[in-house]
Amino acid sequence: MSKIIKYCIFFFALSLQAEQLRADNLVIDSLKQQLQQSDAFERIGILNELSRLYWNESLDQSREYAREALQIAEHFDDKKGVADALNRLGNAEYIDNNHNEAITYYQRSLYIRLNINDYRGILGSYNNLYLAYNQLGNPETAVDYIQNAVDLSIEIDNTSDIARYSNMLGAAKLELHDFEDAKPYLERALEIYQTLGDTENTASAVYNLGRMYLGMDIYDKALEFFFRARHLYTSTGNRNGIAQVKNNIGIIHRQLNNLDLAIDYYEQSLAIYREQGNINLGTASLLNNIGIIWYEKEDYITALDYYSQALEIYEEIDYAEGIAITSNNRGLVYTRLGDYSDALESFNNSAGINRSLGLNYSLANNFNNLVELHLLMKDYDMALEYLDNSLDIAIGINARTLISENYLFRSQLYGELNDFETALLSYELFDEYQDKIHTAEAATRIAELQVRYNRERQMSELELLERTHEIRQLQIDRQETMILFFGGITILSAIFVLVMLGMFRYKKKLQLALKEKNLELEYAYGELTLSEKTLQKLNNTKDKFFSIIAHDLKNPFNALLGFSEMLNQNYKELSREQILTYIGIINTSATNLYMLLENLLIWSKCQTGNIIYKPEQFTLKDLAEKEVNNVSAYAAGKNIGVRTDIDPGIKAFADINLMGTVLRNLLNNAVKFTHHNGNITIEAKEKEDQIEVSVSDTGIGIGESEQKKLFNLDYNITTTGTDDEKGTGLGLILCRDFVERNGGELRIISEVGRGSTFIFTIPK
Repeated sequence: MSKIIKYCIFFFALSLQAEQLRADNLVIDSLKQQLQQSDAFERIGILNELSRLYWNESLDQSREYAREALQIAEHFDDKKGVADALNRLGNAEYIDNNHNEAITYYQRSLYIRLNINDYRGILGSYNNLYLAYNQLGNPETAVDYIQNAVDLSIEIDNTSDIARYSNMLGAAKLELHDFEDAKPYLERALEIYQTLGDTENTASAVYNLGRMYLGMDIYDKALEFFFRARHLYTSTGNRNGIAQVKNNIGIIHRQLNNLDLAIDYYEQSLAIYREQGNINLGTASLLNNIGIIWYEKEDYITALDYYSQALEIYEEIDYAEGIAITSNNRGLVYTRLGDYSDALESFNNSAGINRSLGLNYSLANNFNNLVELHLLMKDYDMALEYLDNSLDIAIGINARTLISENYLFRSQLYGELNDFETALLSYELFDEYQDKIHTAEAATRIAELQVRYNRERQMSELELLERTHEIRQLQIDRQETMILFFGGITILSAIFVLVMLGMFRYKKKLQLALKEKNLELEYAYGELTLSEKTLQKLNNTKDKFFSIIAHDLKNPFNALLGFSEMLNQNYKELSREQILTYIGIINTSATNLYMLLENLLIWSKCQTGNIIYKPEQFTLKDLAEKEVNNVSAYAAGKNIGVRTDIDPGIKAFADINLMGTVLRNLLNNAVKFTHHNGNITIEAKEKEDQIEVSVSDTGIGIGESEQKKLFNLDYNITTTGTDDEKGTGLGLILCRDFVERNGGELRIISEVGRGSTFIFTIPK
């Protein structure tokens, strides 16, 4: 049973060989007769076709036909025949779970197809390598191959292939939690399918967009796309598609804590799979999801029963990711039941699979669960080890929810170790990260939700009026049927029976229409409620933002007020050295305050779109020397030499004001983090149609982990300088935005203790 299901998955996904899963014996017999009467070149094609037809009959026989085709094709130097035969051998190995051998054949076939420009064959090879690397647990390499298929489809301008592989690539990126990267591919696939009038594939693209918004926790948009997909699948009669949609709507209601409604959708989806007699991936997924609901209802025994049913199916069809998910969930149940040994075994089993498949998000989640388990077991050393492993992975993939959860567990751990200072710091990081999560979500959704709030309310009222009209029309139809019934009863009793059947159908139609509309109105009400709650959260986020600005402004003002008051009140008692020291502190605080205000104003203009981009041609050396003069006093105070090494003939085409801001911020940062008597160098060199500018210093340098956070506002890095100078945390963010706005890129090369080099490009 396991292997049969794998065959179905394979044939459904193959690009060129997905024709029919069950070979017709008459077709095989006909091909064998043709084989006896064919010449050498005809035999190659017939043998390859027989190899394909025997995939579901006998893999050994399939291999024999493919090898014979390969031998003849090599003898006559038929490169296309050789490539097709190698691809057939790869397919047989794939079905037989020999994925490394399959990849070897696929790559040999691809090499030949690339040399002879067999575009259809190349697309098939990319598709097959994507499937094989996925099965080997290497999703990143797999995605590269399907990306190649998208690029080639665009190059040869094949619209249907562009849509097909864009949809596949978007779905693959969803599995890697690259939701923003998936969006343009899914939207392009949807646009093409709609233009082609391909309803079935339109439903698939709409469904994947719903999954994308679900992964991004934008539930109202996810529901919108899932309802559209359900309507499209209903029109095509795709029962499996309807079941998948209902399953995902159930997931949304679980996230919104509508647990009873979630179970109702899960059960509807499960009933569709069972009515078809399929014990498959969808069935296992639903059993797992129902188990999650019972877990959240704290009925752990019932939850464990559903998880066990799901695990049995996953193991039967040999679906590793499903085994990992269900094992993790069983570990959570065992933890709540106090069965720590079984919990440990389940979590480790899940983590081992996720590590082999390269599923970093799931692996970090496993580690967080193991942290909680070891805290309960009072094994603090192991808990700390898993905390560090989880945080490294979560930061690497920017999994904000897992990072926040990690800080919460870290606070609990250090609290139990009586290290209350570290515990408090960890909890503050948890609280700060929660604020950042809400702020980030709010910033992307506030405008959309405000519009949708009014629109959904109007749509609900309109749909209610339309449904009322439909009900009235149905009632009129029913009355007309009754008139016909009473008028015709005296003519023929058979008409009586027909009219009664008609009445029954109309009544059933009316009941179904009312039930469907009640459900849709209930959904609309739920979305309105969600929108109101979200808008309230956004208002709270705004207050939080103002409080942060007030806090950042307060520090330099405190220094200004404090030391100026000391000068004012104690001027006569202070020595000349003390007065000069206080004046220096006041000057530094004023400078920091000015930089903070300037960066905040520029940042706000950038966010509101009030900065106008005006590119012009200018001499780069002149601009660099101007900005060096602006920081010369600051650099002289630390005896830092600033050198400009730029050819006077180099001219750039960009917004000179924005580029000035970039150089000014980079130079200020270089002085800030360079020790006394250090050096700073500005260099530039021409490369094709771009100019590469670098600002290098001999300062303290930046570690690899910190480099990943430099251009991410979520981390708000404000490291103090070598003379304890304070920063705003916005300077490098502005630099990156302004460089990208001028069509360039900004990157960093740095080593702790050896200095840093910031490199950016601008057009000639």
